[in-house]
Amino acid sequence: MGAAVRWRAWLPTVLLLTVALTQILLARVADLSPWKGGGFGMFATTDGTAFRYVRLFIDAPGRSEELTVTESLEDAALRAQLFPSDHFLSSLGEAAALREQRHGRSVSTVRVEVWKVQFTNRPLRSTEKRLRSFILRVEPPLVPLKPDATLED
Repeated sequence: MGAAVRWRAWLPTVLLLTVALTQILLARVADLSPWKGGGFGMFATTDGTAFRYVRLFIDAPGRSEELTVTESLEDAALRAQLFPSDHFLSSLGEAAALREQRHGRSVSTVRVEVWKVQFTNRPLRSTEKRLRSFILRVEPPLVPLKPDATLED
């Protein structure tokens, strides 16, 4: 058997090990949910979408409030929830700011927080832990506002 054939035989094993190690590393140092990535840890933990959530806070002159995650923000929120990197948190913050501006509401900052529910076993108790918080400073406006335009959600 030639060297090229032996190398090809090891390729799937090397790729799977690389994906597994990358996923484990990201879960440990970057708060990646073990249910994402290669999914190698999904059966060993409850740290999936059911036990993580996102909170959005808007601040502007004359207003400070928490927003609910609307249907138009669900995909961005899910990405941020499962992998709360600066990229995904920023994307969610920008989408929330754009949505608010489309509805004619002012926005100075958007704070995005990702929380995780943890369990202790003696006695069984749940606690909430903030994994990441990201503040997006908004230079008004992110999108040109057209009062006659009809935009959904």
